[in-house]
This record gives sequence, C-alpha cells and structure tokens, in this order.
Amino acid sequence: MRDFNTPENTINCPQCGASLPLYFTYAKLAQCEFCKATLFLDDASARVAGDSSILTPQPSLIELNQPFSYNRKNYFPMGMIRYSYGRGFWEEWWIKDNSNNEYWLSVDEGDMVLQRAIENEEDPSIFKDTFIGQKVGSKWIISEIGTGVCEGFIGLLPKTITIGQKHKYLHLSGYHAQLKTLEVDPLGMHTYIGKWLNPFEIAEAL
Repeated sequence: MRDFNTPENTINCPQCGASLPLYFTYAKLAQCEFCKATLFLDDASARVAGDSSILTPQPSLIELNQPFSYNRKNYFPMGMIRYSYGRGFWEEWWIKDNSNNEYWLSVDEGDMVLQRAIENEEDPSIFKDTFIGQKVGSKWIISEIGTGVCEGFIGLLPKTITIGQKHKYLHLSGYHAQLKTLEVDPLGMHTYIGKWLNPFEIAEAL
C-alpha cells in the first residue's frame, strides 16, 4: 500500500523552474503551484500549454493533496476541474485510493457523488430528444440534462482540457442512491457510475 505523501516523480516547471511533485505517473495535465502555468505532461517532461488557470478559492471539505477518509477508506485528491452550468458551478475532483484505483468526486453545493469510469453502455443517440423523467432501460431515469463549461483546474489531471471547453451531460438516477453520468466532449462519449455520498461522513485520513 503506497504512502499518499510520497510523489511518484518530480519535474521542474518549464516556465518558472519550480519543483512539481507528481503523485500519479500517468497524469496528462498539470498546473504549476507557483506560477499557475498550465502544463502538458509527456514522459515525465513538461511544456507550457497556454493560459494560466486561476480559480477563486471556495470553502470545501476536499483539499488538493490532502488525504481524506470515507466509509473506512482513504482517498487522495490529485486535481480538480471547476465547471459552470448556467445557474452555478460544480467541481470534479480526480482522486485515487491506496491501491491506485481512480475515481471522480463531484461536489455541487454540498452534494457529493463518487464515480468511476466504465465502458460505454448507451448509444450516443441518447443525447437526442431526451427529457427529464425518461426511462433508460429497466434501472435508470434521466434526472438532469445540461452543459458544463470548464472554468479552470488545479493540480494534476488524467486528460487535457482547456478553459471554455464544453461538454454535454446526462444524469441517470437509479436505486439505492446510484447515479450514472453520460458525457459527450471533443474526445467522444464517456460513462461514469457510482453513488451519492453523505458529506458529513467525510473525515481526516485514517
């Protein structure tokens, strides 16, 4: 079992020269903690990607590079993307557990859902002529339809993303607090599945 506090590698920011710890070998995008430059990562080297990503700090139970526990299991937040969706914004935290399993933790006005990526099970045509309350198969009902716009990010990410990039999404609600999320972005369709969490059960790492 790995120690969360030990980086897997360290590189230098090509813009300011600061040392950047990498907590996940296969990260594709990073933000320099010091000069806020956005960096593409390739084979442990880095190059400046373009515009800096500067986000207004918001109160949060989750903090970058600060382990936390939920349901007797520890998680480590490696990066976060903030998306706007018209009436507000939500945050997507890229996290891993001690076994290096990867998850996305969505936080929207105190509501939290923990999901993992799975193989696409639905046809992309599901995004056409959908409506709230529509049944999808025998287990799911569409509970939200929207478009997310990237406002910026911090930390490390497993994919490249740019400020202003949009994606369409569908939330499909199921039994026992299950949630399936379908997304379509410039790279294609993605599916995530998981459950809603009780924020009051988020605690310091064990």
